[in-house]
Amino acid sequence: MTPPLPASSQEVAVEAEAEVAALVARYEEEPEHVTHVAALADALFLALAPWHGRGEGCRLRLRAAALLHDIGWSQTPDGRGHHKESARLIGEWKWKTLPPGEIALVAQIARYHRKSVPRPDHAAYTALPPDHRRTVSVLGGLLRIADALDRTHTQRIATLRARIAPTEIVVLVTPKPGGAWDEERAMAEKKKDLLEAEAQRPVRFEAA
Repeated sequence: MTPPLPASSQEVAVEAEAEVAALVARYEEEPEHVTHVAALADALFLALAPWHGRGEGCRLRLRAAALLHDIGWSQTPDGRGHHKESARLIGEWKWKTLPPGEIALVAQIARYHRKSVPRPDHAAYTALPPDHRRTVSVLGGLLRIADALDRTHTQRIATLRARIAPTEIVVLVTPKPGGAWDEERAMAEKKKDLLEAEAQRPVRFEAA
């Protein structure tokens, strides 16, 4: 299991949040999108806690990765490879509060918000300790779905909940009044692959 934050976690969390905010302010052009994705990812994290069993330290790592997952767009205007650029920018940032192990975790969680899931030939992923690789896969799986559910960057999904059963995970989505979420649903179906692999059960989406 990925180690929890140290005893002074409250102070570390506040300082790290400020550093994340500084990185967002420097590189992120759509703060409304990443803030919404972070909220959806957090809702998924809490709803699926009985399955993943991870605590507050991982919740904070997921939030940081969600807020920073798109900063790579600043380096590649056409969006190609922006997930890798996001990971690079996170890794190269002069962090004052996060140690290298934490930085690597956040960078890799952000990296897997799109495109390929983790593979043995991904050097930065395989360089992580086994428990950290598992954390990246679990939290990356949550982030992929949260990002998909704001596919149009218009915050159509108001809230979400999730229900865990032995044979499936059901994500209950509450769209905003009168809001269609066809594009979000289609992308979520495409990007549920990592969570399904980690949870070893199918993921299904329903309107609440």
